[in-house]
Amino acid sequence: MSRRIDTGTPIATKESPRADALKLGKASSEGGDDYLGRLVKYIPAEIVALFVSACGIVPVGKDGAVNCSALWVIFALSFVLVPAYLWFVTSRSGQSPLWPQIILGTIAFPVWAFAIGGPFKCLGWYQGWIASITLAFVTVVFGMYRPRPGT
Repeated sequence: MSRRIDTGTPIATKESPRADALKLGKASSEGGDDYLGRLVKYIPAEIVALFVSACGIVPVGKDGAVNCSALWVIFALSFVLVPAYLWFVTSRSGQSPLWPQIILGTIAFPVWAFAIGGPFKCLGWYQGWIASITLAFVTVVFGMYRPRPGT
């Protein structure tokens, strides 16, 4: 299974030739990933796993305090890595990068990190239940977005 979202093959409407239909956004598509397939591919799971494992390595102080600075550095490095990684995996089969997937995946990473906790637990206002609700809604809404057929 490829990490790139399969957008399907564009097909023209009966009223106009294929090129005109695509320009006007009237084309539909054949095939492509369904809702669940898109949903899974918008989540940068490999980088989330890297983030979780790196945060787990950070030692806890003798007083039980977490090193918040180290967690923020891990978050920043992971966040910067997301668009680079998604650009690589969406363009490695010779296709142009799938920018909607790169953008939504880059937005999805901090939402996942927020839900996991990590450095956000160091903030006084952080509440896990709010993070979980945010993650649930963002994930469901992102899966609804379908990139333009043929991209």
